[in-house]
Amino acid sequence: MARTTHDRVADITGVPGLAPAEHARPVVSQTEDFGVLVGWTHHDGPQGINLGLQSARSQAAWAAREIDRRNFLLTRNQALLLARYLLEATGQQLDAVDRPLSWRAVFSRIRGRRR
Repeated sequence: MARTTHDRVADITGVPGLAPAEHARPVVSQTEDFGVLVGWTHHDGPQGINLGLQSARSQAAWAAREIDRRNFLLTRNQALLLARYLLEATGQQLDAVDRPLSWRAVFSRIRGRRR
């Protein structure tokens, strides 16, 4: 089962002055927005990956083309962790990529050795 952000925060131990939360339900702030993801863009940059997320607040907003856009700058490590999480959460996996044979592998096969 996938762990939520709340679970990851609760796993922190050994940090002075950090006590576990008294309630299990995460608190939603008044400024937090909800919507449906309708698109995204990504651009590779020198600082990391610029991820643009497009969302609509409702079906009526989508029909009126009222689309909100947020840009996030992710490090390559954050992007990798997000990709792994999304693959795991959806039960998907990447197809194995066949690597081309190296010269060392070719010579080993010619000599009769297998790796």
